[in-house]
Amino acid sequence: MANLNELPKKMIFLLKKYKYAVLVFVIGIALLLLPIGKTEKRTEEAPIAKERSDDAYVQQLEGRLETLLSQIRGAGIVHVMLTLQTGSRTEYQTDTQLSSDTSGTENRNSEERKTVILSEGSAYDRAAVSAVLYPQFQGALIISEGAEHPAVRLDLINAVEALAGLNSSQITVVKLK
Repeated sequence: MANLNELPKKMIFLLKKYKYAVLVFVIGIALLLLPIGKTEKRTEEAPIAKERSDDAYVQQLEGRLETLLSQIRGAGIVHVMLTLQTGSRTEYQTDTQLSSDTSGTENRNSEERKTVILSEGSAYDRAAVSAVLYPQFQGALIISEGAEHPAVRLDLINAVEALAGLNSSQITVVKLK
């Protein structure tokens, strides 16, 4: 019984004697339990999400074109539809290593490409982007109230050529019913 009564006194004595060691131990455990640094979830862009972003880009551009083209004298109400030839693309930085082997009469050339990876610590790596290319358009359909007038038709075609990077053979202008 005397042993159980002395135990708390012994512990208090040991805590007083080794208080700095216990303090360092408790702080160390607390630091191990805390999350450190940025925790980012890496999500690969799914093709569906990329398709939606291209669609959103096209719809936004179509809306802006409709607003601008309706300001052309005689155009009246204008509707625009753009079709894509290619979606947006991301080009990544690569290191290229060329090597050639000449043995006898035979020459062998080889090329090795590696994507450059940027490291932001041990938990997060990403590829170095060299360029992001916008979607390229295949064609445009313009529906306008004033499409029966050749001057209006020409102005609409010239405007879409300049804004969408299309040539006149890729643009169709028809009259709104």
